Amino acid sequence: MTLRQSLTRPVALVLSALLAAVALVATVQAPASAAWMTSTNIHGGKLQVCKRYVDGQNYVRFRLDNRQGRHTHLGGFSRTRNGETRSFPVRAAAGRISQVVQVPVRPSDSFSTGVGEVTGEGAGGGTGPLSSFPRC
Repeated sequence: MTLRQSLTRPVALVLSALLAAVALVATVQAPASAAWMTSTNIHGGKLQVCKRYVDGQNYVRFRLDNRQGRHTHLGGFSRTRNGETRSFPVRAAAGRISQVVQVPVRPSDSFSTGVGEVTGEGAGGGTGPLSSFPRC
């Protein structure tokens, strides 16, 4: 038996195991991708939200997923509490995802989201009560 013949079988087994592992990894969806809920979608820019509960405090996390956008978009999340509204902006270039922003919230707060152009045009979207957001 030549050296080449003696290496063929072990190499084939290793390659088979490697291909099986790659196929398994390719079919498993990352758990974080399922947590985001798209609340506003304009020209491929999606404002996405989810909620967290940490040390007795509720938080809403949001980001602007602009991977399908052909140009830069602006996004934002607004929280209204006791008649006072506070807005939190994000920005994402074409093909990118913005930073994730985390905002402390209360179940009694109301929320809105929006996505727009850098020139000012845009659209808003309702997000519903905190209980309707998926968990991060």
